[in-house]
Amino acid sequence: MAEEPRPFRHFPRLSIEIGVLVRKAGGESSEILATTRSVSSGGCMLVHDQGLGVGSPLELLISLPGRVIKAQGQVVWENERASGEVEMGIEFLRMNSEDRRILEATIATTASTQK
Repeated sequence: MAEEPRPFRHFPRLSIEIGVLVRKAGGESSEILATTRSVSSGGCMLVHDQGLGVGSPLELLISLPGRVIKAQGQVVWENERASGEVEMGIEFLRMNSEDRRILEATIATTASTQK
């Protein structure tokens, strides 16, 4: 599958691997465990061995140091790599204010240690 051009980023992204439990919202009850390649306060890029489908609504449990946060999101793009992995761009649609604050603090702390 050819790589689609990615839209302008509204939030700075941080390259970091975090475990995420992903469940398609709605009728399907299947769950996958994926890993991020990058994270921002507006979304993340997940990597898994199968795609979830562009437009799919998702429920996410994101494992941060000492805490798991919840988000609802949507797959906005997918790209199958030669290795067979599928990269997926996820936009966060809903997250409570405390979880967003924790995510942003984790991103800021990790970014400052990576410099």
